[in-house]
Amino acid sequence: MATNNKYDRQLRLWGAKGQKAVGETTVILIRASAAGTETLKNLVLPGVGRIIVLDDVKSSQDGSDSNFFLSSTHNSKSRAQVAFELLQELNPDVSGNFEHVNSLMAFDYEKLLSNTPNPLIVAADLEYPLMMRVSKIAGAKKIPLIVVHAYGLMGLVRIQSPPIPVIDPKPDNATPDLRLVTPFKMLEEYCNAVDLEALDDKEHGHVPYPVILYQLAKKWKHSHDGKLPSTFQEKQEFRATVKNAARNVDMEVNFIEAVDNSYLAYTERTVDVDYVKNLLEKSSGKFATLLHALLKFLVTHNGAAPLHGALPDMTASTQAYVQLQTYYREKAQHDVKELLSYCSNSPEVAEEDVQTFAQNVATLDLIQVRSLAQEFEHSPPADILEGLQSATWDPYEIADHTPLLWYCGLRACHHFYREKGRYPGTCGDNWQQDVALLQACIIQIVKDLQLDQSELIQQTLLGSDNKFAEELTRYANAEIHTIASIIGGVASQEAVKLITGQYIPINNTYIFNGIASVGGVYEV
Repeated sequence: MATNNKYDRQLRLWGAKGQKAVGETTVILIRASAAGTETLKNLVLPGVGRIIVLDDVKSSQDGSDSNFFLSSTHNSKSRAQVAFELLQELNPDVSGNFEHVNSLMAFDYEKLLSNTPNPLIVAADLEYPLMMRVSKIAGAKKIPLIVVHAYGLMGLVRIQSPPIPVIDPKPDNATPDLRLVTPFKMLEEYCNAVDLEALDDKEHGHVPYPVILYQLAKKWKHSHDGKLPSTFQEKQEFRATVKNAARNVDMEVNFIEAVDNSYLAYTERTVDVDYVKNLLEKSSGKFATLLHALLKFLVTHNGAAPLHGALPDMTASTQAYVQLQTYYREKAQHDVKELLSYCSNSPEVAEEDVQTFAQNVATLDLIQVRSLAQEFEHSPPADILEGLQSATWDPYEIADHTPLLWYCGLRACHHFYREKGRYPGTCGDNWQQDVALLQACIIQIVKDLQLDQSELIQQTLLGSDNKFAEELTRYANAEIHTIASIIGGVASQEAVKLITGQYIPINNTYIFNGIASVGGVYEV
């Protein structure tokens, strides 16, 4: 459908509320590298409110060979200015400014962040000391940070954020909330009023499948001591019962749908009260208010959750479908109003917030993201070690391509920088002398992560040929724009998730192996 709204496609993804959040966000890019400008480009295009570009390179010519957003023709301007001007051309709606600084390490980030509304930081290709400084400042101010690094043929995206409530994950294949096991009054009355036997063949073939399942489940309970199917055999028998209830199952699509969804007659969406209480203990702000309201609702309704309210597409007459849809919507709206009444002392909670929350009570979560300081400066806890060890049990078909191995390699490059003040391979023609030094760093990182006993690690990273160390040394921290563009795409996608509060962000590190074009997500 034609539209004059240039944001039309993305509005279909994250809606007006999400677009409003995007438009109110200020993205601060620290270093206008290829990965940084690619990330910012993908946030300028969908209409982020404001951008700030910080960089300490005087001439845009520095890096122009690996960054499409720089040009040697602008070498009289700073890299920050050129990147800002070219990025802003992509979307005149986006405002902002740039700042060339003498030293990114010495810059006063606290002052900038204190005067910036709704900030999100993108830290691009920062050296270890600077990365850690920015990370600690962002963590102290509870500002989300996305670290991106394009390192030769490898790329990394790392998220650091305050706890992230997962309220609107938008699952691809959500189970319909039809509430057939414990039907609400309007639904029960509607289903009981339909006389399947009295309908002619056309009407019989257009009865909504929830009505069919409700009536057949009711008959099943009468002949099974009031119990619904519970064992595998009983569920198969019930499925056969649904199929046999059709007059001509090959012609009645509604009965085919009923057979396919027969499980909905004996299962329904539930919410674990103990799980909600556990989330509440770790939550704060609006999310905690909503969880508290949900607990009150569950107690009041004997554990029954708020109704989602959406009715899936199905074969039915228009009149029957609209009527059924109205009942579900009215019940869902009633539940939302009740939840909202429990939030009356919290004016920051809007009805739209409650509606989104109510629709997703079965998939609520709170992602607690480890900081970079926890990753680099502290021993990993048992659950992190267990997750990394489990990742070594399922390598890629060609073991060397497993992204976890390259994560360890990139960690080793940061370790190398901490010790030498430079990246491996950046010492000129004698770059090969760094291979052994980097290999020593890899061995240390593997030990720190307690992966040195893994068969995969021993056969790859700890092999006698030092091939991983040699490959990473050969890169010499070079930027390849094609790798940077992939990393920028992933990073901007995660930024939108953090800004809108929709979908599920990664937790917490994405590694892209450009040699094999494979990626992996690890919590580190």
